[in-house]
Amino acid sequence: MESRGVWTAKDAKSDFVRLLEQARTIGPQEIHDDTGIYVLKVYDDKTKEDAAKFLLNQRPKG
Repeated sequence: MESRGVWTAKDAKSDFVRLLEQARTIGPQEIHDDTGIYVLKVYDDKTKEDAAKFLLNQRPKG
């Protein structure tokens, strides 16, 4: 895999966790195979509350 986020399908399959992490932290990742080029892009789910804020709000008051 090249550092700019281009993967072969074989590399993406064998290192799926790293593919997801790089899509989350670096940006879109391209996966190339014989049928075409696929782009993996991560979108933040703004409908869910941040876990740290949730836990902070659930702490005992007083």
